[in-house]
Amino acid sequence: MAKSRGLGRGLDSLIPTAPVAEHDSPIRDGGDGVWELKVDRIVANRWQPRRDFDADKLRELARSIEAHGLINPLVVRKSQDGGYELIAGERRLRAIRDILGRETAPVRLMRAEDAKMRELALVENLQRDDLNPIEEALAYHELHRELGLTHEAIAERLQISRPKFTNTLRLLELPEEIKQLVAKGDLAAGSARAILSLQSPVQQLRLAKRAVAEGLSTRRVEQLAAEMQKEKARPPEKKLPPHIADLEERLRRHFGTKVQVEDNQGKGKIIVEYYSVDEAQRIFDRMGLPPG
Repeated sequence: MAKSRGLGRGLDSLIPTAPVAEHDSPIRDGGDGVWELKVDRIVANRWQPRRDFDADKLRELARSIEAHGLINPLVVRKSQDGGYELIAGERRLRAIRDILGRETAPVRLMRAEDAKMRELALVENLQRDDLNPIEEALAYHELHRELGLTHEAIAERLQISRPKFTNTLRLLELPEEIKQLVAKGDLAAGSARAILSLQSPVQQLRLAKRAVAEGLSTRRVEQLAAEMQKEKARPPEKKLPPHIADLEERLRRHFGTKVQVEDNQGKGKIIVEYYSVDEAQRIFDRMGLPPG
């Protein structure tokens, strides 16, 4: 099961009212405010921030539930059509219903208005480790925009630092293609934040694709982003001849770093840049230079 991040207050403290005993509903009292409810009567929370549900993790959760039972029951509210709407526990519901094939699940029935339900769904998911950074940023944005909570209030409620909140929220400023790379885990959130320092979306996407293709570390992406910020466009009259530009590109791919070729009627120099001792050694290795 996903580990709690230990953030913020629990759901019980966020819902001031006690569980409601609905004796006319098709559920069985299990004691301690927990009821057994048919899963086909539970609909998903429309404000669920999670977009992706990892199949392997759901199967792992199902095995845990089968072996140890459901430690935390689902939390639901009565809907206007007579059914039940999930407040918290969609992963648990999916594991019970879709993988274990059970017809009922233990629930706590609570009263919650729409605004409170949105907050609960977002906070409950933010207290877990398995939201990807983009889902987490969207949840922060939802709390701020839809519920009118300030950035300070959200950070305090979730017991996270204001810089963490701000840095995570900034990921939503990225082009959609880069956000998808972050959501899939192909690009680290730290690298994505470094890419945000570039003003041009074209530059951002170019660096993101390079970071993924070459498996660059966040530190290396930060270095490249700083380098790209300092670059100045070559004046048109100094445009490199095609064969020199091609040579620069081939050398860049070969060494995995910036390479500049200066040519003056067949004479010139090649400048290969590096940003650490380890990177210099990697370049020497690519050159075939024997150890000293």
